Amino acid sequence: MQWILIILLCGLNILLALPAFAVTPLHDYFRESWTTRDGLPHNTINNIQQSGDGYLWLATWEGAARYDGRNFTVFGRDALTGLPDAGVRTFFRESDGSLLVAGSRGGVSRVGSGRWQSLPPLGQLINDLVRDQQGQLWFAIEGGGVARQLPDGQYQRFGQKAGLPVRVAYQLLQDRQGTLWVATQQGLYRADPAASEIRFEQVVLLPQNPDVNVFALALDAQGRLLVGSEKGLFRFDGLQFSLVDPGLADVAVTALHVDAQNQIWIGTLSQGLQRFSELGIEQLAVQDGLPNNRVLSIFQDSEQSIWVGTNAGLYRLRETPFTNLTQQQGLADNYVRTVLEHTDGSVWIGSAGGLDHWSAGQVRKIQLTDSVSVLSLAEGPAGDVWVGTYGDGVYQLRNGQVIAHYHRGNGLASNEVRAVALVADQAFIGTSAGLHLLHQQQIRLLTVADGLPGNFVSALYYQEPDNVQAGQLWIGTGSGAAIWADGKLRPLSLVSQEQAEYVFDFHHDKDSPYIWFATDRGLIRYDFTRDLLRLVGRNAGLPVEKIFALLADNKGDFWLSSNRGIVRLSQIDAHAVADGKAQRLTVSDTFGEPDGMLSAQCNGGSAPAAAVRRDGTLWFATSIGVASVDPDRLAQFSLKPPPVVVQQINADGREVSLQRPEFPAGTFRVRFEFAGLSYVMPSRILYRTQLQGLESDWVERGTANHAEYTNLPPGDYQLLVSAAYPESDWNSDVARIEFRVLPSFWQKGWVQLCAGVLMLVTLLGFVRWRLYRLSQSELKLKQQVAGKTTELLAQAQSLRQAVAEKTQLAEQLQQQAAAFAAQAREDGLTGLSNRRAFDEQLAFEFSRAQRLGQPLCLVMLDIDHFKAINDRWSHQAGDLVLQRLAALLREEVREIDRIARWGGEEFALLLPQTELSQAVEVSERIRQAIEALDFSADVPGLTVTASFGVAQQDAVGSYDKLLSRTDQLLYQAKAQGRNCVCS
Repeated sequence: MQWILIILLCGLNILLALPAFAVTPLHDYFRESWTTRDGLPHNTINNIQQSGDGYLWLATWEGAARYDGRNFTVFGRDALTGLPDAGVRTFFRESDGSLLVAGSRGGVSRVGSGRWQSLPPLGQLINDLVRDQQGQLWFAIEGGGVARQLPDGQYQRFGQKAGLPVRVAYQLLQDRQGTLWVATQQGLYRADPAASEIRFEQVVLLPQNPDVNVFALALDAQGRLLVGSEKGLFRFDGLQFSLVDPGLADVAVTALHVDAQNQIWIGTLSQGLQRFSELGIEQLAVQDGLPNNRVLSIFQDSEQSIWVGTNAGLYRLRETPFTNLTQQQGLADNYVRTVLEHTDGSVWIGSAGGLDHWSAGQVRKIQLTDSVSVLSLAEGPAGDVWVGTYGDGVYQLRNGQVIAHYHRGNGLASNEVRAVALVADQAFIGTSAGLHLLHQQQIRLLTVADGLPGNFVSALYYQEPDNVQAGQLWIGTGSGAAIWADGKLRPLSLVSQEQAEYVFDFHHDKDSPYIWFATDRGLIRYDFTRDLLRLVGRNAGLPVEKIFALLADNKGDFWLSSNRGIVRLSQIDAHAVADGKAQRLTVSDTFGEPDGMLSAQCNGGSAPAAAVRRDGTLWFATSIGVASVDPDRLAQFSLKPPPVVVQQINADGREVSLQRPEFPAGTFRVRFEFAGLSYVMPSRILYRTQLQGLESDWVERGTANHAEYTNLPPGDYQLLVSAAYPESDWNSDVARIEFRVLPSFWQKGWVQLCAGVLMLVTLLGFVRWRLYRLSQSELKLKQQVAGKTTELLAQAQSLRQAVAEKTQLAEQLQQQAAAFAAQAREDGLTGLSNRRAFDEQLAFEFSRAQRLGQPLCLVMLDIDHFKAINDRWSHQAGDLVLQRLAALLREEVREIDRIARWGGEEFALLLPQTELSQAVEVSERIRQAIEALDFSADVPGLTVTASFGVAQQDAVGSYDKLLSRTDQLLYQAKAQGRNCVCS
């Protein structure tokens, strides 16, 4: 029992000693930088902070720059901010998420929810400010020592009388015990801010140099004070100061930040950025991409990215799924062509610069010949490494030494060796001139004449024998695949799979009847029991077409390398598409530079271009080193849905206030711009909107961060905006903006009521007058009947005539009623159906197409630069263009098609029983006809073009989404330069 207890205690001690997380080496962080070329107002970043709504704020000498992940918005000296100068030195985040902005000339303003409020200026540069536990605001001033704001708004300054003889204070910090610490040009001071009489006391950091410059202050995870000075970084244990690490002695520390993992980030005066963690002291400097070696500020945002402000720009570090092995870590060249894990756990890497051997984190260059470029690698049965080169044949290495070399001089047809496979005592060598079989020092060449699909061999894979298939060698070429078995070649054409030609890689799971090919048309699955090929390509939703390497991880996913990044997809999904059980892949993830890869361009045409290591990590050959990823760590980088804000509203090109805006009557186009406040991969953020009062469901906007609405009816509306990453759920905390569209005079309720009453009174008066006339005619008729018979006949004829007039009048009334009904459904200028009528037609045709299984296409077209036509040639010219275009559309479409003026310069065409390709042809014909319209007789010099969006109903579930999809395609056509058709 005693031994068991000892073992358990030892195990517990070991567990407690283990770190709670794995520290990522500093050089493995993904790094980015921004300068004035990217929109910064100034390259000196004095301070960095994140407001409660998610914006990142940067203090510069040319204003406070607010960053939303895409754009910088600069706030300087103006009536909005109330700042006396554009120079911003520091921020302080209040408990409600608002920011205090301070800087030159003592200016202080508060910003929150888009509103600014200025405080009285102090008159001198504010280096720092902090609100203490009692709610008092304290200021560190350049040339003015320390000040605090009193309850009446006035400022109290502290100097020699209060025990603070210094003029320059850099930073303030209140510790957990309530002590206020002051970093100054002449040492470190402290005071009790809650005391009735404030007295400052100098705390000696270095007895031999009590007035040492102290620049930065921070608290570590245990609440201990960290002090950055010109003589190094010190920690205060409550009694005395000591160096945090001997390696930080005499380092001039200008900025400090303790991150969420209790790692200390250190900005220096001239030695760049340093970090102190369980890995020791690490450093990044200019040669590592840091904009400048003088670091002024450090900040960790809500997504755990580290932001660094320097004298020459902004720098960001963040952990990513991918890490990289490059020349910086010892590779011979960054252009890596092939990677191979050896049975001893080491990795061999072939590049344009030669051969490297990686083991236990160390890279050793293997000398072959000068300027050799390595294309392929393979391991033999005895652990020998075979190295195929671009122009020097193939080498056989044992223990890192060359023991054999095969080339054109001793039997190879080509020195370009792109694949090698070792099977028992045979070596298969794939070159640009065919496949070579090396056996007992004899070389045999197989080419097209022997049944090889093509002489350019790009991949070799030996399928071990299993319960389904005997062992056989798979050969990938530039003209298809082939199988070598029992001493015979059997070609396998891939032309039926969308003209696939190149085979770059193979994958087979033991005892499976399938083998997968990585090709230039996607993934192809071959069922060798039924001799059946199935393609999983672009039509199935694969985001890339040319696949270089195909790996399978231990989680049931495929990983595909390509020229445009690395794609991950479910093996189950891929098999479902290949089996015909699914039309498209349900989901796929594409990884690239935003995920930590130094280059999304992977390399292929040389084997193996990727490797699965025994520890589960995946290594890929890229144009900038080896990119590796651990699938088990991906969950660590799962992205949460970002917060979203509405940034700007424009009505007919005029910016409108965000505070419950009202749009005047007749407003034609309203544009809302919004942003998801995430800084990891902002370009991949997805958006959706719902305009309550008009839309009953969400409209997905893709990555477009704006929404436009035209011809909104008068009323009250609320726009909802939500954001998400492709891998995350939609953010439930949506942005909301309420607004109102004011009615025109004739749209007001009381005006419409009065008009209705007036029409009713007029109609009743007309009926009464007519009845009176009829009664008078009847009386006259009776008098005439009493007269002569001839007069009776004449009066009878007159009566018949009156009846005819009455019938005619009734018909006229019916015609007028029909005309009124037509006006409610017809555009008065063009004679086409209006939006109301077209909506009914669209609903009817969409329902019929869905019921009958017939195709239905919707075309939206918009006249390009129509406003310019009105402005330059007059509104009469614009009306003429609309009328001519309406007449042209009537001529170009069939009787079953429907045309409408959608609004303004937009028209809609509904094409029943029409496939998408046919609709595109019709649209292109109409586009050319519009472009050919001749207005010279009426408006000399006028030419007209239009942009088209075309969509088919089979890709959407409702006619509302068909409208939204068509509208998106129309705006895509606009974005592509106008005068074109997008489908």
